[in-house]
Amino acid sequence: MKVTNFSLKVIPCHRRILAKTIDTDLEYEAIGIDLAKNCVSAALLTTDGEVVCIDRLDYSELEKSAQTLSPTTFAMEPCTEMNYLVQKLEAWGHRCLIIGGKNVRDYIESHFSGQKTDLNDAQAR
Repeated sequence: MKVTNFSLKVIPCHRRILAKTIDTDLEYEAIGIDLAKNCVSAALLTTDGEVVCIDRLDYSELEKSAQTLSPTTFAMEPCTEMNYLVQKLEAWGHRCLIIGGKNVRDYIESHFSGQKTDLNDAQAR
């Protein structure tokens, strides 16, 4: 697995919606996740350009939802938790991108005035 450096297609966001779970009935362009020890923060970009943010989603809930989602792109920073998760996501038909930490920091600086939070990290991916 290698860290990918690339430029992303910028999709204008109409609004940022807070949610507690992943709506598996929606189609997503991409899902950015910020991995932590016991949970993840996720920013899900819908095909309509809306950003749905979930703070503190259990790994079991993420895996359950990922199994039923149509194939999409998951993006995350490299860390120890990601290898196992990437294997599972790819087995379920999803594409996984590993985004370097410098790219995430640069995005947060330019789009969130340097406010580093788990949700901003997830959206930066």
